[in-house]
Amino acid sequence: MKVSEYHDKEFLRRYEKLPILNPYVSYPAILDSIGDIEGKKVLDLGCGSGALTSLIAEKGADVTGVDVSEEWIERCRAEYDMPNLRFIVADGSNLADFKDSSFDFVVMNMVLLNVASSEKVKSIFSEVARVLKSGGELIFSDLHPICLAVGKTSTEEQEFGEGFSYFRDGGEYRSKVMLTDGSTIEFSDIHWTIDSYSKWVSGAGMYIKRIIEPEPVNGSPPPLDEYPLPEYILFVCEKP
Repeated sequence: MKVSEYHDKEFLRRYEKLPILNPYVSYPAILDSIGDIEGKKVLDLGCGSGALTSLIAEKGADVTGVDVSEEWIERCRAEYDMPNLRFIVADGSNLADFKDSSFDFVVMNMVLLNVASSEKVKSIFSEVARVLKSGGELIFSDLHPICLAVGKTSTEEQEFGEGFSYFRDGGEYRSKVMLTDGSTIEFSDIHWTIDSYSKWVSGAGMYIKRIIEPEPVNGSPPPLDEYPLPEYILFVCEKP
């Protein structure tokens, strides 16, 4: 199955502008969900450009950003210089660099729709559960299912692969996403059902404690000033 190419330097250059939903919808919701994290240890898994990672570090947490893309990690290391923030190349399905029960929080923002196999998604959940402390939380996001039903929302438009079905894991689709400067970028994504996420989270020894459908923060620019349908869905999970 085909996913977006995060080793393509031109693709990464354009993506640095950020999808408009990130600073006005998903990042605020994630930061609000994790709350006061002064002195906590946080893993940002699939950190990409490091924008969210740095915001978490600014809240006083000890943060590690990891990504499979060496190009992203190189850019992050060059961009951010904070004593409580580091970036390393790592694959979420094999977090061998980290000991058991190392983190208070793990964050994955729009990561799993870029994973091309269900076995790898399950391995990621298993590794996240391993490195989380007891009582620690995983916060992860995905495209809201309503986007797949209507096809076009305020800032995104989907084009589906042959035989696509919401009920079938692994379906391929393309998303044309508005960036903060009004331009667009296209992603090749993979669909996983909420039912499967629930099973995989439970199978890893965690449970979903809350589902959030975030809205834009006050003062968001057009087209987010009118936002009739949710575009992101946020899962807050806990390891007992």
